[in-house]
Amino acid sequence: MAEDKFKGVLNELTKIGFNSYEAKAYIALIQNPDISAYEISKISGVPQSKIYETIKKIVEQGLAVASGSNPVKYVGLPIDEFLERYRADVDESIEYLKKNFKTLSEQPSVEYMWHFKGENQLYNKIKSMIVQAEKNLYLEMWVEDYDLFYDDILQAKERGAGVVAVLYGRTEREIGRVYYHQMENMEKEVNKYGRWINIVADKKECLFGIVKPEESEGIWTQNKSFMLLSESFILHDILIAEIYSKYKDLLDRSYGPNMEKIRREINIG
Repeated sequence: MAEDKFKGVLNELTKIGFNSYEAKAYIALIQNPDISAYEISKISGVPQSKIYETIKKIVEQGLAVASGSNPVKYVGLPIDEFLERYRADVDESIEYLKKNFKTLSEQPSVEYMWHFKGENQLYNKIKSMIVQAEKNLYLEMWVEDYDLFYDDILQAKERGAGVVAVLYGRTEREIGRVYYHQMENMEKEVNKYGRWINIVADKKECLFGIVKPEESEGIWTQNKSFMLLSESFILHDILIAEIYSKYKDLLDRSYGPNMEKIRREINIG
């Protein structure tokens, strides 16, 4: 096994409950069938003082069998059955916690702000919100991010969630009700501030974030005041989009593209 693959397998085994000695010993067994505990210790690097305890645990988990005597030899068994048991146990635990954990507290909502740093953290939370949305999903985002979460948004719509989106940029794959924000000079703002994302899911949680290389961040909360702010932000831009769809020429003549004259006077946005 290549060194990087060995490290990868070792790391993943520890994630699903193996300690370091068990993971190393099991890998040695799979690579070298029918060997003694002493040989496993030499190959795997597990100390001899710990090898018998380690092998006993592996056998008890159904991942190896012992045969013979003087010395006893061990054969590693495929991991597939163990993984299926592990998956079933984890699924059962998840379902139990979903049903019962909330009963430990009478607190109806979480009032704190959860701050995310980095694109991965931000995107993972956004995906979680979309995947769990059941009744309604209000989105304001750039098309690049809309396309990234397209499948998740579509599944939310198919589950029965009402989807309303305000998009920066155009897409041919619209889900639910889609409104398009004016784009004149917006690319310049994106280069300066990043792509902003605003989401409200089921009127019980919201997130506002900025996607920018090396500087992505966001705030998630169930605070009702902050949620009202997010909803108002989206509603405001829906109204602006509808007004622009009918009176763009007049607005551009009066205030410049994308209300530039007003923006310049108040120096906001």
